[in-house]
Amino acid sequence: MSAPRTVTVQTLDHGLVVLEEPSWCVVEHQAGNHRSGIRHDGVQHAASVNVPGHGRVEFLKANLTQFPFAEHGSRGVMVVVEIDGDHAEFDPAGLGDLAAAITEHALYGLLPLRRQLQVIRDGEGQ
Repeated sequence: MSAPRTVTVQTLDHGLVVLEEPSWCVVEHQAGNHRSGIRHDGVQHAASVNVPGHGRVEFLKANLTQFPFAEHGSRGVMVVVEIDGDHAEFDPAGLGDLAAAITEHALYGLLPLRRQLQVIRDGEGQ
């Protein structure tokens, strides 16, 4: 078994901080932050769709994240999801609730609207 990876980050308030680097972290840690702002981020996953007039658009961007020295909030590993321009952090249960809400919206909101739109367009001869 290999030794854990470590990273050294120059902070404004605690000088050089040496911390363990999780195997899933893919960001390069920047100097000049406060220790509480040090964060680990994993690979970003996003849904994407081709939007007429805009090209390919990504949404619901999500990745693993952790603020190991957080002064407010969790220091544990969470998943952060971009929703309506904001970033919300989810634990496993919350992420399950989000996935269920997205699935329910697709099944009972978007797909029925698609069928309704198709009927309307078929009636207009489009």
